[in-house]
Amino acid sequence: MWKLAITGALAAAATLGAGGVGHAQERVSVNVGTITSTQTCAYFRNYSGSRLRYSEAEYARWWGAAAARNYYLSHTTWSSWVYKDCQTNFQNLRNTVEGALASTGRLTTGRGGYTLDITISDIGQTPPANSRPVRGENSYRTSWGTATATVSFTLKDSAGRNIDGGVLTKRIEMSRTLNTDTLRVRTSEPGASVYDLMQNEVALSLARDVTFAIDPMRVVGVEGDLIEINYGRPMLQLGDRLDVKKTRGIGSLRYRVISASETDAVAEIDGNNDTSDIEPGNTVTFIEKDSDAANARRLQGKRIRR
Repeated sequence: MWKLAITGALAAAATLGAGGVGHAQERVSVNVGTITSTQTCAYFRNYSGSRLRYSEAEYARWWGAAAARNYYLSHTTWSSWVYKDCQTNFQNLRNTVEGALASTGRLTTGRGGYTLDITISDIGQTPPANSRPVRGENSYRTSWGTATATVSFTLKDSAGRNIDGGVLTKRIEMSRTLNTDTLRVRTSEPGASVYDLMQNEVALSLARDVTFAIDPMRVVGVEGDLIEINYGRPMLQLGDRLDVKKTRGIGSLRYRVISASETDAVAEIDGNNDTSDIEPGNTVTFIEKDSDAANARRLQGKRIRR
């Protein structure tokens, strides 16, 4: 009887374990729905047809003004029209977003499940970097030009309800100069490369927002000033900044990723902060490199009492 009970318990445990593994390996489906972007258009005037050998005035000498006018109109086929040539910006964004979502290891793309709708503005830009003379051996000057794009998105569930969304702005450096008294350096990216870089950055940011909304980023291990995160490449890369919510008290601590594999990443506390309130299960927020939050203070300020 005891043998049967133990055998039954082991069988039930095996069934639960198999179900748990199957659920963990099951990927959530996200369908990339509508993508609305601007167009860049150019206008051209085209001409075609033929004209008669002599002008209308020459024909009028021979046949009179009325006859020449009728003859000239009926035998002239010259015409012109305006041609509008438009190109949709970010036309490869759908493939890039689908690839970024699939690369998370948590999501798959296709019909069913969630639907992601995207609206992206045209690329705006600041003036290109320019060189200025510098006088004095210890003087220098630097300038840069950037490209920006604003993206809004909504994530809907299978019932059509909005469960996540937001607006993000991406910035790409197009050119930079560095001038000293003895050195002049200038670098720049061609227009096609700027579009490709912007498209990739937008796709990865969208993939992070959507993935972390469905399956949040959390601490899975703590060892001194190091933490292990339940996400790896390409969502997290070397140098990325993370804010980890404290277990007790108010606020969060800033960490920096020092290594990342395909399944997880390791981050180290940024600054000399007390990490005793960081524990497995705490939620983690990703900080975009070009966001204002990336410039937050590393250490918490202390008020001096007098």
